[in-house]
Amino acid sequence: MMYEFKVSEMAEEFGVHRNTIRNWINAGTLPAKEGPGRKYLMKFQDYQALCDKFGREPLVRPSSHVDLKTVKQIEKQDVEPLVLGETSSQFVVDASMGDACLTCGSCASACPISGVSGLDPRKIVRMAVLGMDQELLESTWPWKCTMCGKCEEACPANIQIIGLMRKIRGARERDLVPGPIHKGVQMCLERGNNLGIPKDDFVFLCEDLGEELAEESCPGFKTPIDVNGARVLVTVNSKEPFAEPDDMKWWWKIFYSAGESWTISSEHWEGVNWGLFSGDDDAMKIVVGRIVDNMRRLNCKILLLPE
Repeated sequence: MMYEFKVSEMAEEFGVHRNTIRNWINAGTLPAKEGPGRKYLMKFQDYQALCDKFGREPLVRPSSHVDLKTVKQIEKQDVEPLVLGETSSQFVVDASMGDACLTCGSCASACPISGVSGLDPRKIVRMAVLGMDQELLESTWPWKCTMCGKCEEACPANIQIIGLMRKIRGARERDLVPGPIHKGVQMCLERGNNLGIPKDDFVFLCEDLGEELAEESCPGFKTPIDVNGARVLVTVNSKEPFAEPDDMKWWWKIFYSAGESWTISSEHWEGVNWGLFSGDDDAMKIVVGRIVDNMRRLNCKILLLPE
């Protein structure tokens, strides 16, 4: 039994833009073909399956040329769901994402770098669903992504785009990971922070900054290093002691004014986990574990990640 509809009617029924309906048709999510009088034709079973997918009852218009008596005899269990073919991709976090993604463009609209080098979150999702793993591994798109999560936040179908990006990054050979990120991860594992700042240099810098702060605006201030029992453990972005040390004072002034109990660890104080960004789960867990060890060693109750 064929179901006849106009794009405008279908768009109004499902509460989407007319272009979305056209995209569904082009993508095969809506298996319809052109009919007479600017209308489209599709099997009623496919239309009913689409309605089931969106949790709504089929709407049979007089213009759709469907016999209502016949419709009532159609059993839902006989309707096959609309599913994009199976994929052999190692990156697909959820096998249903290919069918769920409607290429509506919400993710691309929210992405702050959409269009850079042709990057489009929809393309990445589609490539993964189609098993184009090698192309994704060789692409620069996953590394241009900032992992901000705006695409996933905007997605009406809850596609796990960030998880997909991390899987792609994690599958790349470590020596082929963009240089600064790979070197930063290795440096953090070896020396405790992404830029390899020696412990003695870091402690000296923090103490020196504390003395400056005491002279400038916070009488009696002394930088708390490895204070056991402090309430808050504060981690540090290594770029600050390396290139912008005065920026650290802004946090310290707030703590001083609030009378907060806080401390910085002399070791493994790095607050930026590049293992997360590079897709290196093993490295990420090691870095997190070191911070947890600091929390326990110093008996702190709250962790602050300024990053």
